[in-house]
Amino acid sequence: MATYIVNVYKREVHVSANITSKCNIEKMRDNHHVDTDVDDWSVGYNPFKRCPYCYIETNIAQEA
Repeated sequence: MATYIVNVYKREVHVSANITSKCNIEKMRDNHHVDTDVDDWSVGYNPFKRCPYCYIETNIAQEA
């Protein structure tokens, strides 16, 4: 399982280890998400928003 799940349609980043039912990952279309271990996408130029349910202060989130 990848570290991050990026919803490119809603421009939102999820942390796989903290996924909750409120994240609605199962409702994402296959062409709307990118699974990645390296790229957070919530930092840098034109960042995506962080999911309020699963992107919480963890070791992963603190590194970003």
